[in-house]
Amino acid sequence: MALILALMLAGTAVAAAAPQTPAQALGPEAAPTTGSIGSAVPRPAVTSVRATEIARTSGRLADWLADHPIARTAAVRDTEKNLWTVSFIDADEKVQAEVFVDDARATVTETRTGPQVAWQMARGYPGAFGRAVTEPQIWIPFLVLFLVPLLRWRKLLSWHTLDLLALCAFSVSLVWFNRGEIFTSVPLAYPPMVYLATRLAWIGLRGSRPAREVPHQPRAALDGPRRPRLASWCPTWLLVSILLVAVGLRLGLNAFDSNVVDVGYAGVIGADRIAHGQTPYGTFPPDCGQCDTYGPLAYLTYVPFELVMPWIGKWNDLPAAHGAAVMFDLIALLGMIVLGWRLGGRRLGVGLGLAWAAFPFTAYALESNSNDTLVAACLVWGLVLAHRPVARGLAVGLAIMSKFSPAILLALWARHPFPRAVTSRRRLGGYIAGLAVATLATGWVVALDGDDGLRAVWSRTLGYQFDRESPFSIWGQYTWLRPVQIALTLVVALFALFVAFRPRRLDLRGFAALSGALLIGIQLTVTHWFYLYIPWFVPFALVALVPEWPRLQRAPEPADVHPQPDTEPLPAGAIT
Repeated sequence: MALILALMLAGTAVAAAAPQTPAQALGPEAAPTTGSIGSAVPRPAVTSVRATEIARTSGRLADWLADHPIARTAAVRDTEKNLWTVSFIDADEKVQAEVFVDDARATVTETRTGPQVAWQMARGYPGAFGRAVTEPQIWIPFLVLFLVPLLRWRKLLSWHTLDLLALCAFSVSLVWFNRGEIFTSVPLAYPPMVYLATRLAWIGLRGSRPAREVPHQPRAALDGPRRPRLASWCPTWLLVSILLVAVGLRLGLNAFDSNVVDVGYAGVIGADRIAHGQTPYGTFPPDCGQCDTYGPLAYLTYVPFELVMPWIGKWNDLPAAHGAAVMFDLIALLGMIVLGWRLGGRRLGVGLGLAWAAFPFTAYALESNSNDTLVAACLVWGLVLAHRPVARGLAVGLAIMSKFSPAILLALWARHPFPRAVTSRRRLGGYIAGLAVATLATGWVVALDGDDGLRAVWSRTLGYQFDRESPFSIWGQYTWLRPVQIALTLVVALFALFVAFRPRRLDLRGFAALSGALLIGIQLTVTHWFYLYIPWFVPFALVALVPEWPRLQRAPEPADVHPQPDTEPLPAGAIT
């Protein structure tokens, strides 16, 4: 148990494990070209003093400097781009803002303030993540394809409707992120996360309460499995059609209008290193210097694609990353269909597949060609095979060896959710064996460079995460909340241990709901959070919230085994 707690706390510390160095998260082509490159002149058209005066005309700069006083400025001219970079520096020598001035035109081309100076992904460049999928004309149809078939129109005012709207509510935060206004986008991501974590925890703890036992009635009569159904107004043929449309749109966007962010680039570099007999840890090039922070599976899965479409040593279109991302997505989609089919038949399988394919944030991860759906794929198939302890341990082990955060599920997934949460020594042994297989099947990568690789894996993964800073959480934006973050982390870890024993009865819905609550809980505590992590918990939320699960039926009240006499008792001493 101590080992499980240690792993869960370690998973909390590295939860999101996003590797990007602040200035290079999106690739060399992400930042728009600025300056009049074709009109370079032998000498500057404006002086550094004049460039600073022009920079001060920026309204965004004035708003930022009103709350962040500066001590000095510095102006440097890029002769190749014919562009002035004017930096505004505070008393602690921290760059508070940068303004770019076109030397030939004497105009401001871009203003970066606060976190935007160091973090490329905070600047709101159009299509930086997912390209066209974030455009309203594509994002909104995805939302329609997700919501309209799944809403229960005859019971519109219901928890079910609120659940679906909460899943879609991350879109509001994304709008502000796409504008580069992260001090608005980051806080807006927390209300839907808090709601979903609370809702799933409630379902997991209360939704599987046992029926009252009746004397002389077999226990199995009370603990039979619940078969959910998809309560949708759509006929099955229409659900299949919508599913195919969503899948076709996703794959088409990936093929013709998607980009590879640093996460996908990391997978390709790591695969190249492994293919050449090197460990990926501590051997990455400068343009993705901190991209070796993932588990070994996040690199191993790219090896087949990198062998077929080799990396040429630079951050280009990276077809291997596209191939891997599509594979992860299709495996997760197939897992959702199989899971739904096994739970409630063909119709529910199509419904859960549609929910995954039409949910815009899974498309967002696919069109960014990240490795985040690899975690979802492992865990979805863990749900499919949850009745088999070895497979369950293997699935969660592979997820942990991808991105570490699923370590928060270790204690919960040691339980057997069919049909009652009875975990025998044999089942626990099978679960541990599955974890061991996952570790051995992927962990050999660490030892490719001998002791150097073993030492590097700690410093490049867990060690790196302990000291990192990020503006993509309320904890990173407001450092005075650090005690609250620590307290919340402890609460999540203790809850992860609590659900290892309670509730006593745990069917698959409760199992999925508690898994989703724990993954959201760990995301609530991390210093770096991003929208690409939403697919980690989405499968659990969809299983627990989308189908209509029948209510647990209470057994009838037991008969009184000592019935009272029909007549009043005689007074003491009465003569009969």
